[in-house]
Amino acid sequence: MKHSLLLSTVMMVILSITGSLYAADQSKDMFADVQQIVFLKKDASKKNQVILSDPVKIKQLVDHLHLEKSARRACDMEWQVTFIKKAGKVETGVCRHCIEIRNKTGTDRFLTPPEFYKLVQKDAEWQ
Repeated sequence: MKHSLLLSTVMMVILSITGSLYAADQSKDMFADVQQIVFLKKDASKKNQVILSDPVKIKQLVDHLHLEKSARRACDMEWQVTFIKKAGKVETGVCRHCIEIRNKTGTDRFLTPPEFYKLVQKDAEWQ
């Protein structure tokens, strides 16, 4: 009995660790090969969008993007941020609290890393 309880606990720990690693790997894959990042402030006209094409700034921004699930159900997104990749794009909503990634099956919500948010504000408002 004790042996199966110990084994069960060990398996839960392993699944927890590998699940976290999988989420981190998934975020790196999802944002690999980004060529441009398009920022559009909420309720702004498309003519006011800011396009970031500097590979150094793009790498810096993507390197700070670590996805950790958020428990928030809804949020008022401040920015529409589109990551243009070699093949396809990743559309997101970003605010101080969360990042909402939109895909074919719906949306996933993650916590916004503070350094990532600071860079979004800086890069998106350079004009």
